[in-house]
Amino acid sequence: MRFQLSTNIGAILTVLGAPLFGFATPFTAIQILWVNIIMDGPPAMTLGVEPARPGIMRERPRSKEAVILSTPRLWRIGLYGATMAVGTLGAYAWATQSGDVAKAMTLAFTTFVLFQFFNIFNARAEHGSAFNAQFFNNGKLWLALFAVVVLQIVAVHWRPAQAIFDTVDLTLTEWAVAVAVASSTLFLEEARKLLLRLCKRILTG
Repeated sequence: MRFQLSTNIGAILTVLGAPLFGFATPFTAIQILWVNIIMDGPPAMTLGVEPARPGIMRERPRSKEAVILSTPRLWRIGLYGATMAVGTLGAYAWATQSGDVAKAMTLAFTTFVLFQFFNIFNARAEHGSAFNAQFFNNGKLWLALFAVVVLQIVAVHWRPAQAIFDTVDLTLTEWAVAVAVASSTLFLEEARKLLLRLCKRILTG
């Protein structure tokens, strides 16, 4: 739920935010469907077979009044979505400097798809670091993520797919920009968790 909600919030903020900065909407309708059904769906389903994290049975039970979408959780989901929107629009703005609108839209589309690749690790580890002992233990997740990357490459570089998705070829530099921007959602969240752990350690002596 956290993964898919943050994706939807990111898409909405990107589409609504683009006109505020004088840009055309960076996604076509079929690109949004591609993100929601193909790029978002299979990785989200693999989280359903995620092995239980170590020590979960030693945790205190939740209160019967506890809600699934608590205020702190909603804030985090909103932050993930905002990061996606800012990053996608930033990549879009950078690419529009060349004057090639089709390339700018393709880069924005690819950046947003790659945000899902990195954001799923935030969903896997809500409290501790995503880079833990269980990082590689969900083979189905890694298979889904591999498929996401391959399918996005096909959507961007295969001529018949370009006609469907209104995409154009990206250079290696542009792919590197997309990866660097998209990975920010994971590394910013890791920095937030680290800061919280340090604060707790200081406060508890």
